Amino acid sequence: MTVIEMLPKVKEMRPDVPVIMITAYGDADTRGRALARGASGLLTKPIDFALLREEIDARLAQAG
Repeated sequence: MTVIEMLPKVKEMRPDVPVIMITAYGDADTRGRALARGASGLLTKPIDFALLREEIDARLAQAG
């Protein structure tokens, strides 16, 4: 099972938890499939930790 295949299962179990995917495949198709299946964000490798922090902070602000 790929992470994209797993996303609906994760969202079914914990619909309130935002999922930020980290992948080596940042193409438009992968991004579209991830977002359609429940990801709230998608970052590509190598990971930019400042950008990851911004994504996390944005999700926390939305939840608060």
